[in-house]
Amino acid sequence: MIKEVRPATSPQKVSNSTFFLSPLRIPYLDSTHFSTTFPSSNYELPTMIQFALPSLSFATRWGIALVAVGYRLQQIYTLYFRVPASPLQNYKRNGSLKSNGEKNESSVAWALITGSSAGIGFGYAQYLLSRGFGVIILSHEGVQEAEEALLKEYPNGHVRSITMDCLTASPSDIENLVKSISDLNVTILINNVGSIPMDYPPFRLFRDYDSQGIENNWHLNAGFATHLTQQMIPILEKNAQPRSLILNIASQAHIGLPYLTGYSSAKGYLISFSASLAREFRLFNTPIDCLAITPGDVHSQGNRYGVTPGAPQAGEYAKIVLERVDGAVERGLFEFSPYWKHALQSFMLGLLPERVVAREVLKVVAAKKDALAEEHRSR
Repeated sequence: MIKEVRPATSPQKVSNSTFFLSPLRIPYLDSTHFSTTFPSSNYELPTMIQFALPSLSFATRWGIALVAVGYRLQQIYTLYFRVPASPLQNYKRNGSLKSNGEKNESSVAWALITGSSAGIGFGYAQYLLSRGFGVIILSHEGVQEAEEALLKEYPNGHVRSITMDCLTASPSDIENLVKSISDLNVTILINNVGSIPMDYPPFRLFRDYDSQGIENNWHLNAGFATHLTQQMIPILEKNAQPRSLILNIASQAHIGLPYLTGYSSAKGYLISFSASLAREFRLFNTPIDCLAITPGDVHSQGNRYGVTPGAPQAGEYAKIVLERVDGAVERGLFEFSPYWKHALQSFMLGLLPERVVAREVLKVVAAKKDALAEEHRSR
């Protein structure tokens, strides 16, 4: 007999981040998209007002509109400009201490970070070590040097390094990877690995892709994260103290960039993947939070050509992300751009007609394409 699986009797209600009024990610107070991460009273009054609006005077409606705008601005301020005193506390074990005052490795909360031997991934490792987490850095090269650098900066930190090529790793390779870290209390998974894994030129029209380029873009930017996440869910659920966290690092490229169709579409997948997982976890009371992060331009080892003026450095951006995860999770978001300038850019693009958006994104991509071509010619 096939037993039908139903949601828990008292499921957490889901807040749909796609029903926002703007890319600034402040949720629209829609009565059908509540989230138990907020007290229900936060929604009851606006919902009642929506039903009462037709009977209110013009002046009263304007007053309500001003209050709503004030509330929205207050939410923006607290989300982007107020950092919690103890970030990521829901994912951190207190841990017992050894006689010399160091924490036992087996009781420390760990984070697995893919693509973390350099760039933003390395920045995530630095910040998590500063917060008392252990980190597992995983990359296809440079992990030993990265581990040494991290331990030099944090001598009492807990670091493990794993060399794995995420581009070529098979499902069985990923399964063996997960088994190799099953002795650690991993409570955070950061699916950070990603790039444009094609021979020069990486910026090209989609009609000029070959079949291997298509496969490589999918597997590195989406496929590896998909398989790894599926294997890690039981471990994250078991280790939740009281919760675990999955961060899928997408990109603002998900809006669709010319010359980067393979990369853009794979990053778009990560956003819908995160939303689906978050809903599953909430509906079935799984103690795991899942969030897609959508960076804009960040100056890093893998993104150093034609970078937008004023773009944050990799380490700075990693800190910004991890200090604002709690606020995004509390608001029930599925997708979040933690750097306020990136969020503002998205908001402004949303106000422009498509012909202007297409022209502006082409300028940005063309600048990177030309800068890389100039570097390639000078070699």
